[in-house]
Amino acid sequence: MKNEKLTRKEIIDNRLKQAGWNVTDRTQVIEEFDIIIDSNLVKEAKTPYAGHQFSDYVLLAKDGTPLAVVEAKKSAVDANIGKEQAKQYCFNIQKQFGGELPFCFYTNGHDIFFWARFFQQRSCDCWREW
Repeated sequence: MKNEKLTRKEIIDNRLKQAGWNVTDRTQVIEEFDIIIDSNLVKEAKTPYAGHQFSDYVLLAKDGTPLAVVEAKKSAVDANIGKEQAKQYCFNIQKQFGGELPFCFYTNGHDIFFWARFFQQRSCDCWREW
C-alpha cells in the first residue's frame, strides 16, 4: 500500500472485521481516538492539536472503556516501528481515563504484534481473543 490510510481501509479494517470487531460501530471501535496529553493547556492553544495524540484505533470493552490500542503503519514498512508509539498511546489513555489499558497492538496490516503489561511481545492473529 502506498500509505497508512489505504492500509487501514483495505487491510486492517477487514482483519478487525474478521476478528469480530465492527469498525463502524463506535461502541466497539473508535478510529482516530483523541488522547489528551496535557490537561493544563490554556484555552487558546497555538494549534488545534496541541496537547493531543490520535490513536489509529481504540477497541472498547462492553462497558465502553478503552481495552486496546491498535497502531497502524503502511504495509510497506516494518510494523515494529509502531511499537513505542502504541505503548505511549496506551500509557496516555491510562493516564487520561484511569485504570489500565491492558492490550497494545501494532501492525502494518500483514504482521500484527501484541504487547500487554503481563505478557511479552509476540506476533499474533489475536484481535478476537479479547
